[in-house]
Amino acid sequence: MNENEIMLAIHEMEGIGWDTMSHIVDAVPDFRSFLDRPATELLAGSNVPRSKAAKIETLLTNEYILGKLRFYESRGVVPITYFDPTYPPLLRHGIEKPPWVLYAQGDVSLLQRNCCGIVGTRHPTAYGREVAEWFGAELALAGVSVVSGLARGIDSYAHTGAMRSTGATIAVLGNGLNVCYPPEHEALQRAIAKRGLVVSEYSWDAKPSKLTFPWRNRLIAGISRGVIVVEAASESGSLHTAKCATNANRDVFAVPGLVTSPKSAGCYRLLRAGALMAASPDDILAEFGIAKPARGAAKEDDALAPDEAELLEAMGAEAATLDEMIVRTNRSFGHLHTVLLSLLVKNRIRALPGSRYIARMK
Repeated sequence: MNENEIMLAIHEMEGIGWDTMSHIVDAVPDFRSFLDRPATELLAGSNVPRSKAAKIETLLTNEYILGKLRFYESRGVVPITYFDPTYPPLLRHGIEKPPWVLYAQGDVSLLQRNCCGIVGTRHPTAYGREVAEWFGAELALAGVSVVSGLARGIDSYAHTGAMRSTGATIAVLGNGLNVCYPPEHEALQRAIAKRGLVVSEYSWDAKPSKLTFPWRNRLIAGISRGVIVVEAASESGSLHTAKCATNANRDVFAVPGLVTSPKSAGCYRLLRAGALMAASPDDILAEFGIAKPARGAAKEDDALAPDEAELLEAMGAEAATLDEMIVRTNRSFGHLHTVLLSLLVKNRIRALPGSRYIARMK
């Protein structure tokens, strides 16, 4: 057995939390010693209570360790301990209590790339949804792993954007990998586990709580070189992730929005405090020193006709109804309806509830 496997087995024991594991690491330089000497002897005089040392001594057998390894292997989960070379490079530095074990399902190599967090409100505007997908897709296309928390709203759109391009996205959960929260994101979580990566510091069946989600935020910040806040109210939980990033000496970016929108208040608060403005994914790539990926020539079928370009310009960045576009363009209902259908086919606009439309960002 190697040290990583033994650390996993101890980490899985009930009652062995972060602090206890820290005391064990301080007291036992080589975890393989647990297979040669009694734990009560190895941990004597340490800050580990004797009752917990006795528990480790009783449970930690080759059979117990192999059982844990087989359990996770059969479920396609790769446990990554703090001392494993595949542990996220930045996660050891700057955040409070970096996890001793990360449970990973999917493409573990995504942790070794440049990573960037995207977070925001759970109730975004149409503009916020488009921005989150746009940034997610473009950053993933440039080889950046898009990190978010699989929450409702901005998180899910950032993941979706990355999945739409290369699949390079990392979902950080506030529960075990066998639990999906929110429940409606079950299909998205499965898709990310197949093409991207899902990670958690919690064991297989661990349930979420009000405490696990703020704790998860530090992992989003810790894995990432920078964190982008797309839309956030003045007291948004996303600002906690931004604070974790600031405390960990990571870049914090904020996307500007309408100055009259409460959803943008948190972003302007960040900008006033010194956050970097992110007006497009290019701003992130430039800050990270990453070249923008080359684009192929546009297909003839995708090129915009003059009336399509006119309508996109009239639509602007916010959602608009057909009636509003008739007023802005002074065109007939029949003409605009035909142009809208053409733009939908070319995937240049998105239809929204209430007969509204919004331009997709490129």
